[in-house]
Amino acid sequence: MRIAFLTDLHIGAEDEQFLGVDVRQNFLKALDFLTEMKPNCLVLGGDITNAGGTQAVYEWVKKQTDKLPFPCYVIAGNHDESAIVADVFNKSHDLYNGELYYALPLDGRPALFLDSSKGEFSPEQWTWFRDYLSALRDTNVVVFMHHPPLLADVLFMDQKYPFRQSDEFVKAVRDLPCHIMVICGHYHVEKVVQRGNLTVLLSPSTFYQMKQDSPEFAIDNYQIGIREINLTTHGTNSTVIYLEFN
Repeated sequence: MRIAFLTDLHIGAEDEQFLGVDVRQNFLKALDFLTEMKPNCLVLGGDITNAGGTQAVYEWVKKQTDKLPFPCYVIAGNHDESAIVADVFNKSHDLYNGELYYALPLDGRPALFLDSSKGEFSPEQWTWFRDYLSALRDTNVVVFMHHPPLLADVLFMDQKYPFRQSDEFVKAVRDLPCHIMVICGHYHVEKVVQRGNLTVLLSPSTFYQMKQDSPEFAIDNYQIGIREINLTTHGTNSTVIYLEFN
Protein backbone atom coordinates (compact mmCIF):
# COMPACT_ATOMS: atom_id res chain seq x y z
CA MET A 1 0.00 0.00 0.00
CA ARG A 2 1.30 3.45 -0.92
CA ILE A 3 0.49 6.43 1.31
CA ALA A 4 1.10 10.08 0.47
CA PHE A 5 1.73 12.30 3.49
CA LEU A 6 1.38 16.09 3.13
CA THR A 7 1.84 18.23 6.20
CA ASP A 8 2.17 21.79 7.45
CA LEU A 9 0.22 23.36 4.60
CA HIS A 10 -0.33 26.60 6.56
CA ILE A 11 -3.07 27.77 4.23
CA GLY A 12 -4.68 31.16 4.82
CA ALA A 13 -7.46 33.12 3.20
CA GLU A 14 -7.81 33.23 -0.56
CA ASP A 15 -4.94 35.19 -2.17
CA GLU A 16 -3.18 35.44 1.21
CA GLN A 17 0.54 34.69 1.08
CA PHE A 18 2.98 34.02 3.90
CA LEU A 19 6.68 34.84 3.65
CA GLY A 20 6.00 35.59 0.01
CA VAL A 21 4.81 32.02 -0.65
CA ASP A 22 1.53 31.17 -2.35
CA VAL A 23 0.75 28.29 0.00
CA ARG A 24 -2.48 27.36 -1.77
CA GLN A 25 -0.63 26.98 -5.05
CA ASN A 26 2.00 24.87 -3.28
CA PHE A 27 -0.71 22.55 -2.02
CA LEU A 28 -2.26 22.28 -5.48
CA LYS A 29 1.16 21.48 -6.98
CA ALA A 30 1.58 18.72 -4.41
CA LEU A 31 -1.84 17.30 -5.25
CA ASP A 32 -0.97 17.41 -8.96
CA PHE A 33 2.15 15.37 -8.25
CA LEU A 34 0.04 12.69 -6.59
CA THR A 35 -1.38 11.81 -9.99
CA GLU A 36 2.13 10.58 -10.80
CA MET A 37 2.73 8.95 -7.42
CA LYS A 38 -0.63 7.13 -7.54
CA PRO A 39 -1.02 6.51 -3.80
CA ASN A 40 -3.80 4.43 -2.28
CA CYS A 41 -4.62 7.22 0.16
CA LEU A 42 -3.53 10.66 1.32
CA VAL A 43 -2.92 11.72 4.92
CA LEU A 44 -2.88 15.42 5.82
CA GLY A 45 -0.57 15.72 8.80
CA GLY A 46 -1.84 18.84 10.50
CA ASP A 47 -1.32 22.59 10.42
CA ILE A 48 -3.74 22.66 7.54
CA THR A 49 -4.43 26.30 8.32
CA ASN A 50 -1.88 28.95 9.16
CA ALA A 51 -3.70 30.27 12.22
CA GLY A 52 -6.98 29.94 13.99
CA GLY A 53 -8.50 26.98 12.17
CA THR A 54 -10.68 29.00 9.81
CA GLN A 55 -13.55 26.84 8.56
CA ALA A 56 -13.44 28.32 5.06
CA VAL A 57 -9.85 27.07 4.66
CA TYR A 58 -10.78 23.54 5.68
CA GLU A 59 -13.72 23.61 3.29
CA TRP A 60 -11.44 24.72 0.43
CA VAL A 61 -8.92 21.97 1.25
CA LYS A 62 -11.66 19.35 1.41
CA LYS A 63 -13.01 20.53 -1.94
CA GLN A 64 -9.59 19.84 -3.44
CA THR A 65 -9.11 16.44 -1.80
CA ASP A 66 -12.63 15.35 -2.77
CA LYS A 67 -11.44 15.46 -6.40
CA LEU A 68 -8.86 12.75 -5.72
CA PRO A 69 -9.57 9.14 -6.76
CA PHE A 70 -8.49 7.85 -3.33
CA PRO A 71 -9.46 8.63 0.28
CA CYS A 72 -7.99 11.42 2.40
CA TYR A 73 -7.48 11.12 6.15
CA VAL A 74 -6.73 14.06 8.43
CA ILE A 75 -5.11 14.83 11.76
CA ALA A 76 -4.90 18.17 13.55
CA GLY A 77 -1.81 20.29 14.22
CA ASN A 78 -1.14 23.09 16.66
CA HIS A 79 -2.46 25.68 14.17
CA ASP A 80 -5.71 23.76 13.73
CA GLU A 81 -9.03 23.55 15.52
CA SER A 82 -9.76 19.85 15.93
CA ALA A 83 -13.52 20.31 16.23
CA ILE A 84 -13.72 22.22 12.93
CA VAL A 85 -11.44 19.69 11.21
CA ALA A 86 -13.72 16.89 12.41
CA ASP A 87 -16.84 18.71 11.28
CA VAL A 88 -15.62 19.62 7.79
CA PHE A 89 -13.98 16.26 7.07
CA ASN A 90 -16.95 14.25 8.37
CA LYS A 91 -15.07 12.89 11.37
CA SER A 92 -17.23 14.26 14.19
CA HIS A 93 -17.86 10.69 15.37
CA ASP A 94 -14.12 10.49 16.13
CA LEU A 95 -14.04 13.71 18.16
CA TYR A 96 -13.69 13.14 21.91
CA ASN A 97 -13.76 16.18 24.20
CA GLY A 98 -12.25 18.35 21.49
CA GLU A 99 -9.60 15.84 20.35
CA LEU A 100 -9.72 14.05 17.00
CA TYR A 101 -8.26 10.54 17.12
CA TYR A 102 -9.18 7.25 15.52
CA ALA A 103 -7.92 3.89 14.21
CA LEU A 104 -8.09 2.49 10.68
CA PRO A 105 -6.68 -0.58 8.95
CA LEU A 106 -4.45 0.38 6.03
CA ASP A 107 -4.12 -2.65 3.77
CA GLY A 108 -4.50 -4.84 6.84
CA ARG A 109 -1.91 -2.87 8.84
CA PRO A 110 -3.29 -1.16 11.95
CA ALA A 111 -2.87 2.62 11.85
CA LEU A 112 -3.59 5.04 14.67
CA PHE A 113 -4.33 8.72 13.99
CA LEU A 114 -3.60 10.83 17.07
CA ASP A 115 -4.30 14.43 18.07
CA SER A 116 -1.26 16.30 19.41
CA SER A 117 -2.65 19.72 18.48
CA LYS A 118 -2.24 20.95 22.07
CA GLY A 119 1.34 19.69 22.23
CA GLU A 120 0.22 16.80 24.44
CA PHE A 121 -2.49 14.15 24.81
CA SER A 122 -5.35 14.29 27.27
CA PRO A 123 -5.59 11.48 29.85
CA GLU A 124 -8.51 10.09 27.83
CA GLN A 125 -6.46 9.96 24.62
CA TRP A 126 -3.58 8.32 26.47
CA THR A 127 -5.95 5.62 27.75
CA TRP A 128 -7.30 5.05 24.24
CA PHE A 129 -3.78 4.89 22.80
CA ARG A 130 -2.47 2.47 25.43
CA ASP A 131 -5.52 0.24 25.07
CA TYR A 132 -4.96 0.00 21.31
CA LEU A 133 -1.26 -0.71 21.75
CA SER A 134 -2.08 -3.45 24.22
CA ALA A 135 -4.57 -5.02 21.84
CA LEU A 136 -2.14 -4.77 18.92
CA ARG A 137 1.01 -5.66 20.86
CA ASP A 138 1.97 -8.50 18.51
CA THR A 139 1.45 -6.46 15.34
CA ASN A 140 3.61 -3.63 13.97
CA VAL A 141 1.72 -0.35 14.21
CA VAL A 142 1.79 2.83 12.10
CA VAL A 143 1.02 6.05 13.98
CA PHE A 144 0.19 9.40 12.42
CA MET A 145 0.50 12.49 14.62
CA HIS A 146 1.50 16.09 14.03
CA HIS A 147 4.31 16.45 16.57
CA PRO A 148 7.37 14.21 16.65
CA PRO A 149 7.05 12.24 19.90
CA LEU A 150 10.84 12.46 20.39
CA LEU A 151 13.24 15.39 20.36
CA ALA A 152 14.96 15.44 16.99
CA ASP A 153 17.97 17.78 17.27
CA VAL A 154 16.16 20.49 15.35
CA LEU A 155 17.27 23.14 17.78
CA PHE A 156 14.64 25.85 17.41
CA MET A 157 11.67 23.46 17.41
CA ASP A 158 13.05 21.23 20.18
CA GLN A 159 13.49 24.28 22.40
CA LYS A 160 10.30 26.16 21.54
CA TYR A 161 7.57 23.79 20.34
CA PRO A 162 8.26 20.14 21.26
CA PHE A 163 5.75 17.44 22.13
CA ARG A 164 5.62 17.81 25.89
CA GLN A 165 5.05 14.16 26.77
CA SER A 166 7.96 12.42 25.07
CA ASP A 167 8.87 10.39 28.15
CA GLU A 168 5.30 9.11 28.45
CA PHE A 169 5.27 8.14 24.76
CA VAL A 170 8.51 6.17 25.03
CA LYS A 171 7.25 4.46 28.17
CA ALA A 172 4.00 3.48 26.41
CA VAL A 173 5.78 1.71 23.53
CA ARG A 174 9.22 0.60 24.71
CA ASP A 175 8.25 -2.79 26.17
CA LEU A 176 6.03 -3.87 23.28
CA PRO A 177 7.25 -6.82 21.17
CA CYS A 178 6.14 -5.01 18.02
CA HIS A 179 7.62 -2.07 16.12
CA ILE A 180 6.02 1.38 16.19
CA MET A 181 6.51 3.75 13.26
CA VAL A 182 5.41 7.35 13.76
CA ILE A 183 4.89 9.56 10.71
CA CYS A 184 4.71 13.22 11.64
CA GLY A 185 5.40 16.80 10.61
CA HIS A 186 5.52 20.03 12.68
CA TYR A 187 9.30 20.53 12.46
CA HIS A 188 9.41 21.37 8.70
CA VAL A 189 12.36 19.02 8.13
CA GLU A 190 13.08 15.58 6.72
CA LYS A 191 14.61 13.37 9.37
CA VAL A 192 14.56 9.89 10.89
CA VAL A 193 14.87 9.36 14.65
CA GLN A 194 15.15 5.88 16.14
CA ARG A 195 14.92 4.77 19.75
CA GLY A 196 14.48 1.10 20.56
CA ASN A 197 11.39 -0.24 18.81
CA LEU A 198 10.25 3.29 17.89
CA THR A 199 11.04 4.90 14.52
CA VAL A 200 9.95 8.48 13.86
CA LEU A 201 9.78 9.84 10.30
CA LEU A 202 9.76 13.63 10.42
CA SER A 203 8.30 14.94 7.18
CA PRO A 204 8.89 18.18 5.30
CA SER A 205 6.28 20.87 4.78
CA THR A 206 4.58 22.01 1.60
CA PHE A 207 5.38 25.59 2.76
CA TYR A 208 9.10 25.87 3.66
CA GLN A 209 11.86 23.77 5.24
CA MET A 210 13.74 24.86 8.36
CA LYS A 211 17.43 24.91 9.19
CA GLN A 212 18.06 22.16 11.72
CA ASP A 213 21.12 23.53 13.54
CA SER A 214 19.90 27.05 14.24
CA PRO A 215 18.68 27.97 17.74
CA GLU A 216 16.68 30.78 16.12
CA PHE A 217 13.96 30.50 13.51
CA ALA A 218 15.69 30.15 10.14
CA ILE A 219 14.44 28.92 6.77
CA ASP A 220 16.62 26.55 4.79
CA ASN A 221 14.64 26.47 1.52
CA TYR A 222 11.19 26.80 -0.04
CA GLN A 223 10.91 23.42 -1.72
CA ILE A 224 7.58 21.60 -1.50
CA GLY A 225 8.02 18.37 0.45
CA ILE A 226 5.98 15.18 0.00
CA ARG A 227 6.54 11.96 1.94
CA GLU A 228 5.73 8.61 0.35
CA ILE A 229 5.26 5.57 2.61
CA ASN A 230 5.01 2.06 1.23
CA LEU A 231 3.60 -0.78 3.34
CA THR A 232 4.76 -3.98 1.63
CA THR A 233 5.11 -7.67 2.39
CA HIS A 234 8.86 -7.01 2.70
CA GLY A 235 8.40 -4.31 5.33
CA THR A 236 7.87 -0.57 5.33
CA ASN A 237 9.89 1.88 3.27
CA SER A 238 9.62 5.61 2.80
CA THR A 239 11.09 8.33 0.63
CA VAL A 240 10.69 12.10 0.35
CA ILE A 241 10.14 13.97 -2.89
CA TYR A 242 10.79 17.69 -3.26
CA LEU A 243 9.13 19.92 -5.84
CA GLU A 244 10.88 23.13 -6.76
CA PHE A 245 9.32 26.37 -5.57
CA ASN A 246 8.53 28.73 -8.45
